Amino acid sequence: MFEKNYFKRRNVGVSRTQYCFFPKWLWIYLLSGYLGLIWEVTAVHQSHFHGPTESIEIGWFEDVFDRIKREASPEELYRFLYSVPKGGDLHHHHAGSIFTEDWYRVATDPELNGGIRYFSRYRINNCGEGGDSNWGRNGYDRSLYWVNINEWTWETLSQCHQGEFKPIDKLTTRERKDWEASLILDRPGEGRNEFFENHWSRINDLFRNPYLMAELLVVNMKRFGAEGLIYLEPQVAWKGFHNREGEPLSSSKVNEIYKERIGRLDARETGVTMRFLVTILRFGETAPQQIIPAFEFISRNNDLWRGINMAGREDNQKGYPARFTKAFDDALRRFSGIGISIHAGEQDEPSSHIFDTLRLGATRIGHGINLIHDAQTMQLMRFGKFMLEINLVSNHMLEYVQHSREHPFPIYLRHGIPCALSTDDRGMFDSNMTDEYYTAVSNFDLTWKELVGLGQNSLKFSFAEPGVVMDLLERYARNLAEFESRFLVEDWRNVLTGVHPEGTGYSRRHLGLNLDF
Repeated sequence: MFEKNYFKRRNVGVSRTQYCFFPKWLWIYLLSGYLGLIWEVTAVHQSHFHGPTESIEIGWFEDVFDRIKREASPEELYRFLYSVPKGGDLHHHHAGSIFTEDWYRVATDPELNGGIRYFSRYRINNCGEGGDSNWGRNGYDRSLYWVNINEWTWETLSQCHQGEFKPIDKLTTRERKDWEASLILDRPGEGRNEFFENHWSRINDLFRNPYLMAELLVVNMKRFGAEGLIYLEPQVAWKGFHNREGEPLSSSKVNEIYKERIGRLDARETGVTMRFLVTILRFGETAPQQIIPAFEFISRNNDLWRGINMAGREDNQKGYPARFTKAFDDALRRFSGIGISIHAGEQDEPSSHIFDTLRLGATRIGHGINLIHDAQTMQLMRFGKFMLEINLVSNHMLEYVQHSREHPFPIYLRHGIPCALSTDDRGMFDSNMTDEYYTAVSNFDLTWKELVGLGQNSLKFSFAEPGVVMDLLERYARNLAEFESRFLVEDWRNVLTGVHPEGTGYSRRHLGLNLDF
């Protein structure tokens, strides 16, 4: 079990008493530049229009940041970026964002997962299909190892098929290592197909337990909070769940389970605010027919559920956005105030998908890799109403760019298109938000103004209630002012003393960093 303060953000924040010797005028100076953006966003958010990030008086710290970029080793730059206050993560899939050690811990602890035991396929007995063909996801590879099922599914299997599975809590050390690796892109040759076709099939029954998934929401709140984030907007499943006896649970019951868990003290103490997006799998046979029910569910539960997303491969023959035009038109005739963020442009080849997705009513575009090939839509997005959710690690790991330095993100950013960094499926990439920040800064030499603007956009363009957005922006401004003030009286290396982020697999394998302290 983790210690109580395992995820605590250590040695980054500073207590109020450490600044008691600062004169009042200094705090006013530090806060004035950041608080100016709050007044701008008030009118912007109330009108449901998000303008481009305005100039902020950040002054002297731009020079500090330039000096750090010049003088810091790669590991020191990473430590600095870990300690930087961050805004929100507007694009991540809940199930894909979970680290494998967290899957294991919660899946093997009945007190955390609703009392359910899980089994995983550790060998293949060549049993044949028989009557056991329903234990995996439709269309999955029958030769796939490490598919996870729950105890009542296991009980329905033939003796031969039961012998293929072992309780997850009984895996040997080597088996557990292989089990965890089965959910990460960590080996040569693994890429897009392994991710889309196998990872999600392996999770399988773990998806269907709302108690387990609710517990992992709080685990993520703690982990993201330790990196300095204050807001999360995950894409979360809202149906398809079962109770311990295998009986279907209503979406209303699932919502109650989520709300109860994130309302507990340990979740509140993270300081992270959370809102949810309903996700539709875009290439499903009945996907267009799911749009209206999704809008209805969000409308009934909009204290927590704030928008809709569509995910899944765009290169699937049923994944194209124009397929959903009528469904979204029908929904927009009936519902207002529901945010629309949709994956688009996550493709190798040019297409009209981003423009077609804006036609559906989206104000946020997930990925947008091939926007660079659509000059007219790219110019349209410069006017500030639309934002790009940038996923540098994901686009590298899934081979949409061969190297992160080839990503079009800095072109979008410096054309004035609002952007924010996000983590997508960080658990499956073994990465975190600091990896995204480091990739952006080290490859594209971001300025402090640009870095702060990315954090602002991640709050301004959120689908949270306007009052919540205002509170978050004020917190972000205070956090930045407090962070910067540390560099007024200390050398930057001294400020980072004691900041020891836990390295990720991505930072070791792809960024070449050694963060073992």
